[in-house]
Amino acid sequence: MSITVPVVALGMGLLGSTHCVAMCGGITSVLGSRRTLAFQLGRVVAYGAIGAIAASFGAVRGDLEPVRFGLRALAAVCMLTVGLHLAGLPSSVKLLESAGAPLWRRIAPLAKRFVPLRSTSDALVAGGLWAFMPCGLLYGAIALAASAGSTMDGAATMLAFGLGTVPAMVSVSFLARRVTKAFATPWVRRGAGALVLAFGLWSATGLAREALSPTAHVCCHPR
Repeated sequence: MSITVPVVALGMGLLGSTHCVAMCGGITSVLGSRRTLAFQLGRVVAYGAIGAIAASFGAVRGDLEPVRFGLRALAAVCMLTVGLHLAGLPSSVKLLESAGAPLWRRIAPLAKRFVPLRSTSDALVAGGLWAFMPCGLLYGAIALAASAGSTMDGAATMLAFGLGTVPAMVSVSFLARRVTKAFATPWVRRGAGALVLAFGLWSATGLAREALSPTAHVCCHPR
């Protein structure tokens, strides 16, 4: 696997943190410092497991290279969709996130049983369960992991994405209202949206160059 894939996933996590705060900031802000790191560890480890599973289903061989290309294109589309949403522009992010809503409706009641967190183990489990909250950016990272080619590479991709989201999420936990209010500021959200859009366009441009390259094997393979 090219190092580019986990680097892109890390960038998605870092640049898309504003969206992550909007999705998970509520639960994170009430954790307090004692359980925060355990909660984030549980969430990131769960992302790694999801990445391994996605890669095992998305592993491609032989003439199925176009599938990997399509999955990377889907990841770019998810980034662009979330970027538009953060920038306050029309997007289909709600439609995108509705895909995971049925699963979250089943998991949410179980996840909420661990709140308030009473122990480190509760925080680990709760973090792992919260990893399944519907999120357009998360789905883009999963698509990227599915294109990685092996379970280890898929896990590494999602671990990189999860680690990219940690700084903002931990800041919300320790600084609670101040950080949450800052992330909710329109200019911060729009700035983050512009960054995510730029990153999505960069990814899409790279895919376009790959598709148009004389040596590309996206559409066909020489016999």
